[in-house]
Amino acid sequence: MSVLGEAIVEAMRAKSDEAPGIKSKMDDVAEALAAVRRNLNGELPKMRRAGRTDVSDLAVSVNAQTPVSEPLYAVA
Repeated sequence: MSVLGEAIVEAMRAKSDEAPGIKSKMDDVAEALAAVRRNLNGELPKMRRAGRTDVSDLAVSVNAQTPVSEPLYAVA
């Protein structure tokens, strides 16, 4: 990140953001950040995304219930 900061300061002093040296530094930083993201994402466990509920693998089973001879609670 310090390289990116130096490149930005250099670009501001030169009043240019298209200089080859500055552009090269910024490209190097962008590639380094992309590599870090790829490495981190590769090491993280796979998880379902939050938000919309995925029901594509949902299974529903219906079981018959026997009536209860004594209720578990009394209504007063």
